Amino acid sequence: MSTLASRRETAVAASAGPTGLVDSPVARRLMVLVLAVYSLLGPLIETVLTDRAHYKEGATATNPVVAAIDEAGSVVVPVIAAAAVLLVVLFARVSGPSLLLVVAPGLVLAANEFVHGRTPTFGLLLTAAAGALLVSVRVKPADLAVLGYAGAAVAAGSIVAMYAAPAAVVISGGTGTFDKSLTGAPLLAGIFSHSNTFGMFLALSMPCIFLVRRPLVRWTLLAVVAWALVLSSSRTALVGAGVMLAVVVLSRLLPRTGFVVVGTIGTVGALIAVVRIPFTETDPEAFTSRGAIWIYNREALGDHGLFGLGAHWYADNYAVLRTVLSSAASHAHNLVLTTLVIGGAVVLVAWLAVIVAALRGAATDPVRSSSVAGIAFIVGLLAMGATETPFPLVGWGPLSASALVPLFVFATRRWFEREEADLGLAVPLTRAELRVRWS
Repeated sequence: MSTLASRRETAVAASAGPTGLVDSPVARRLMVLVLAVYSLLGPLIETVLTDRAHYKEGATATNPVVAAIDEAGSVVVPVIAAAAVLLVVLFARVSGPSLLLVVAPGLVLAANEFVHGRTPTFGLLLTAAAGALLVSVRVKPADLAVLGYAGAAVAAGSIVAMYAAPAAVVISGGTGTFDKSLTGAPLLAGIFSHSNTFGMFLALSMPCIFLVRRPLVRWTLLAVVAWALVLSSSRTALVGAGVMLAVVVLSRLLPRTGFVVVGTIGTVGALIAVVRIPFTETDPEAFTSRGAIWIYNREALGDHGLFGLGAHWYADNYAVLRTVLSSAASHAHNLVLTTLVIGGAVVLVAWLAVIVAALRGAATDPVRSSSVAGIAFIVGLLAMGATETPFPLVGWGPLSASALVPLFVFATRRWFEREEADLGLAVPLTRAELRVRWS
């Protein structure tokens, strides 16, 4: 699935005049890479410094180095983001609506703390800060190929380590075979704390791989990620990846209009599943005991649906949750239910606005690869959100870059293109570009 979008965007940036790093392909891709490194640095350090053979998720203390990085980042990143936006506002144009859209979930979550009688922390602003950075340098869909390369690099490194140093990358140090393993081998977790996290990271990177221009490179990266995904045995991630691949296949079989309609229906269906499954399930053993987690979270939420229980409710009550449920009770194992518990309907509406804008941005993208990647990403993200929380709503975690960067980029794409058209910066399409567009 090839695209010449990158070359076109370079031409657009060149025609825009001297704007420094604003709308520079190098700056855009560097920003994506920085956010990806910020997400993966903590897990990488934990992998190097933690004895996985004796590691227990939820019980083993976070490495002091990682804790220090998290604490520093929760202050430094929002400050840098505010400075970057101010700099852009002073010396160039910034899209006000797109900026408001991507910072709203974090700002609403932070403001919501006052309702619960607590002072907001800088960590609650990290998603807003990341969104502001992406908007300030005008990151576009073609730049997301960086995340595809990052996903494949982590997958390849994890596969190699599984044979060279299994104690560092598999659950239980490579000595245990779990019932959920699809291969009979120990579960591959890579640099992450759990194989489910690793699997979701890989699945979220797959749509970005379809933005890689060279077919041979693209299919090689996909093969590596698929191999690692199977070794993770993460059912949630495999469902998400399967949905994404189904979207890609449909894009080859349907004309543009039909594909967009089917993609929209698929998104709505996935969203219904995300809402319906945890709120209607009554069997505690359902979905590998997720039923018990959903029932407990519903009862805890009670009549606090508007503002939730507070951003740090899971952390504050983790000891009780772990006793009543399990070490996996640090979230509701469902995107909607987790959001409601943490921030209530006010925060959920802000995130739904981002998802709807991302779907609209992907559906209207005239470049086939970007449109398909965007719709596949959104449907897959929601599919995984039915039984997991595929990105942290508080702070900036291991899955934040792979989940939120594409979501924010597709949500803001239309504003950037509209401004370029208004300023007369758009360049005519070449015949080669037209060939990769929808018929």
